[in-house]
Amino acid sequence: MYSKTNYIKNFGESYCQSLPTLSESMIAILKFFGGNRIYGVGGDYAANLIKAFENDFQIVPCSSEMNAGFASCASAEINGLGICLTTYTVGSLPCVTAAALAKSEHLPVIFISGAPGESEIHQGALHHVVHSSDSWKVKYDAALNAFAEMGIRSERLQGSRSAEQPSIANEQFFRLVEHALRKQEPVFIEIPRDLPASYVQAMTLPKSLKEVTGDFSILSGAELIAKEIAQRLNQAKYPMLFIGEKYRGRPELFKELKKFCETYQIPFATSIFAKGLFDENHPLNLGCYNGVFSPPYAREFVEKKCDYILEVGTSIYVLDTASAFATGTHVVDHFSNKTTLKGTTPLGEDVLEVLQSLNRMKINIHERLLAAPKSLSPNDDDRLSFNNLTAALNTLQDESDNAFIYLPEIGNSFFASFSLKTKASQLGRSWLTNPWYAAMGTSIPYARSTCHAIQDRKTSDIPVIITGDGGFHFQSNELIHFLREDLFVILIYMNNKIFHLGKTGDSNIYNCSDDRFDPISLVKAYGGRGWKCSTWKEFKKTFQDACKERKGINLIEIPTGISDAEQSPEIQLLNLYIKSRNGDPASIEAWKKLK
Repeated sequence: MYSKTNYIKNFGESYCQSLPTLSESMIAILKFFGGNRIYGVGGDYAANLIKAFENDFQIVPCSSEMNAGFASCASAEINGLGICLTTYTVGSLPCVTAAALAKSEHLPVIFISGAPGESEIHQGALHHVVHSSDSWKVKYDAALNAFAEMGIRSERLQGSRSAEQPSIANEQFFRLVEHALRKQEPVFIEIPRDLPASYVQAMTLPKSLKEVTGDFSILSGAELIAKEIAQRLNQAKYPMLFIGEKYRGRPELFKELKKFCETYQIPFATSIFAKGLFDENHPLNLGCYNGVFSPPYAREFVEKKCDYILEVGTSIYVLDTASAFATGTHVVDHFSNKTTLKGTTPLGEDVLEVLQSLNRMKINIHERLLAAPKSLSPNDDDRLSFNNLTAALNTLQDESDNAFIYLPEIGNSFFASFSLKTKASQLGRSWLTNPWYAAMGTSIPYARSTCHAIQDRKTSDIPVIITGDGGFHFQSNELIHFLREDLFVILIYMNNKIFHLGKTGDSNIYNCSDDRFDPISLVKAYGGRGWKCSTWKEFKKTFQDACKERKGINLIEIPTGISDAEQSPEIQLLNLYIKSRNGDPASIEAWKKLK
């Protein structure tokens, strides 16, 4: 189909023999940037890309394009890069939700979509084009425009425009992937289906990733900032670090943070977005601080004892989710004696330089804090619900040699998970979710990508999904691939049959299940096993047995009540706050008394 004849006439035989195809270049580029697995859904316009990639990457099918996008987001969280492949518009547009998640969570995800060939366009409306029968203009760029509207760099690769010179579509592709890694954000790339086999100009990749990702800082003054921080630390009696989420994919930065805290015995707390990055059993770890939604021992130190805070890597703009949902109870936000190192470079090199300077300075060794209180285990016959689920899991985690990687679904499960006490995992993350964007339907695709990483790295970590019935129904179709791939996961199914978070009134819209639905039978159809556990004794035995066997899908259904007393403290507080903000008089008065 493609010939080098004209190129040879123009540039000579020697050069033209070195010309790669676009697909060969794309494979080399994705591998250079660390890609090894592609999540996606097959389709007509993507068929040539799938054929080109299938021998060089693990191309992982998903039950829907949105799930493929979410799994790619999780891959970016764990591996530093996610790749999603779909077909034109009907495939790529459903990924917009996942792309918004990647944008908000600073995840380098490469969304690749097949597209009509350059020879096919401008001849009429093609299937998949967003077009109605009375349109006067065919709109080929609907997906490009949709992604671009979210601030995502979106381009369609371009073929040769001269018969004598091959295209530079491979360089265009390289620059887009480079942008994703350097800026830590997603990109969207459409590739006309007649381009993968076309010849492109010769390419020499850089020697190392660091050469192209802007992994350095041109900002100056780190030493001066460090001296000011050191002076304040030496004047403080009870200082602390408050660590945000901006550099959760930066092991060098977190190594320096840990070294700094341990060298000078300075306690630290994390925002909810950074939960799961550090071992919460560490004697200096105060856990996750988020105002009124924090554990008592963290609030006691932060709000009553601390006299200086070094805030590192939090968002440039105040985020309501990480600021106690704008309740005004997040003391760190308005702490008077505080230094903020937000980090103004995408990869945090400016903050890294300050921390490296601090680790070379003479700073007072501070008083070591006592460890966080031990988890209180439920009694054998205690009925489980959201109000004691985290206590149960914390007890199991304390007794286990293996780290649990928690994957809470958005909703009650997510907010209850704030009280989980995470242990350092071999993957480097022990709590994976999307707290800022808060898209429902991510926990199972996230778990699948996590299971793949556990397999790849041969770790002993245990993936634990916590989901309500609403979130489960939203994404249970993805379980077919857990069956196909023999993936091990424990799925805790909190069955209350309603969307309870923020519920006001009894409208039918809050209902999401039925007494006749049996999730255990559904999981068995997917080759898994299921148990219904009402008490702590039943749950403990079932969970520990599943951990020992490490086989397939293990669903533990917990019948869950909807009374306030059966909810976690976080959910009780948040529902009260939501009702007060929605103007409920009784809730307004109750919230005023609470504050």
